[in-house]
Amino acid sequence: MIARAVEDAGYRLHDLRLEEREDGALAVAAFGLAIAASAVRPSFALPLFLGGLFVACRAVVAAWRRGDLLDRLLDERDAYALAEVRGRAEQEATMANRRMLGRAIRSRLELAENPRVVVNADQLVELAGELDDPLLDLDPACAVACSRLLTDPVTSPLMNSSLPADDVRSRLVKIRSGFHPGEVDPATGISRSRPPDECMRRSRTLWGSFR
Repeated sequence: MIARAVEDAGYRLHDLRLEEREDGALAVAAFGLAIAASAVRPSFALPLFLGGLFVACRAVVAAWRRGDLLDRLLDERDAYALAEVRGRAEQEATMANRRMLGRAIRSRLELAENPRVVVNADQLVELAGELDDPLLDLDPACAVACSRLLTDPVTSPLMNSSLPADDVRSRLVKIRSGFHPGEVDPATGISRSRPPDECMRRSRTLWGSFR
């Protein structure tokens, strides 16, 4: 993404978040007025309720659109300059999410129904162990790639048999390259040993290999 596109994406995220909050607040007010009107002016209750329902739907649509845009921006390394995108990626690298991904790997290994899982079992076992290790930090870009590999049925070569099988091992190797020694705060699951700027520089470098 060019700088202008990143800037536009940031504005769009801000506008959608603002729209979601404003419509949500307006919907709550309309529902409240509808309840009050039911006791004072019953004829106003239904229009106010329907108006609140309409605005609430707008808030839901704005929330979905913002979430969809944020999810797509996670695949753009330049978009990590946006605090909201960077924060979302860092959430993927928390210990809570890493443990969830580790459990997903072990579940797939136990079932052993997918031949691509069986062929790459050695790498998957190592990855599951690294995900559960609190003494290892995982770069946000690699955490996002790991989540995509294990949960996205469209873009994951592990789940989508129409994609090249060789891509599974190469992605696993690249994901595992994102681990490095560090100290993780057990209360938050966020690394305390590596400054955010340094972590982002490493993430930008690694993102080039996923493109």
